[in-house]
Amino acid sequence: MSAAMLLRHLWRRHGAALLLLAAGAAFFQWAITQVVPEASQTGFVRELFDMAPAPVRVLFGEELVANLSARGFLGFAYVHPFPLILLGIWAVRVATGALAGEIGRGTMDLIASRPVARAAQVAAAAVAVCAGLAVISAAAWGGTAVGLAQRPLEGVAAADLLPVAGMGLLLFTSAGAVALLISARSREGGPAVSWCAGLLATSYVLDYLARVWSVIAFLRPLSLFRYYEPQRILREGVAGADVAVLSAVGAAALALAFVSFDRRDL
Repeated sequence: MSAAMLLRHLWRRHGAALLLLAAGAAFFQWAITQVVPEASQTGFVRELFDMAPAPVRVLFGEELVANLSARGFLGFAYVHPFPLILLGIWAVRVATGALAGEIGRGTMDLIASRPVARAAQVAAAAVAVCAGLAVISAAAWGGTAVGLAQRPLEGVAAADLLPVAGMGLLLFTSAGAVALLISARSREGGPAVSWCAGLLATSYVLDYLARVWSVIAFLRPLSLFRYYEPQRILREGVAGADVAVLSAVGAAALALAFVSFDRRDL
C-alpha cells in the first residue's frame, strides 16, 4: 500500500465530511457579508455594544467595539466559534481516525501487513489534515469574496481577508499536528477524539479568560488562539512571531508523532 493509496483510503473515509465542512464555511462567510451593517447603521450597533458587559465586549474584540466597520465585522467572522469548530472538526476527525481510529477498528493490522513504512502512514495523515484544512479555509475566503462581489462594502476588499484566512489555516494545522501526536500514542479513536477536542476547547477558553481575568493573563501565551487575532492582522498585518510560534508547535508535534508511531506496538 503506497502513500497515494493511503490518501485515497482517507478520502473515502472523510471526503464527504470535507465537502460538507467546506460548504458550511463558505456559506457562513458569504452570509456575514450580507448582514454586515452599513456605515449608516453602525450608530445603533454601537449603542448595543456600549450596553454589553465587559466580558462580551472582549469576546467580540475591543478593536471591533471601539472602531465599528465592515472590516471589523468581517474579521470577527473569522474568529467566530462556528468557523473555528468546522476547522477543528476536520483536524480532530482525520488526525484521530487515521492512526488511533484504525487501531481501534482493527484495520491497522491489515494496513501494517502491507509493504508501507509507518512514517508513510503518519505522513499521509498529515497531508490529509493539511489539505482538508486548506480546502475549508479557501472555501471560507471564497464565500467572503463572492459576498463582497455581490455586496461591496466600504473600506474592505476580499484580499484584505486572505492573511486572516491564512493564519487560521496555520493555527489549525498546528492543532492538527498536536492531534496527530495524540493519535499516534493512542489505541482507540474515541479517547483520542476526547483528548484532542478537550485540548482545543481548553486552549480557546484559556485565551478568552486570560483576556477577561487579569490574574491569569500571564497564561495566555500557552493558548494557540493567542497567536490568531484577526482584528490585529487586519490592522497591522501578520506578525512574524505568531507565525514562528504556531509553526514551531506544529513542527515539534509532527516530529514527535513520527517518532512515537514508529516506536509503539500496534
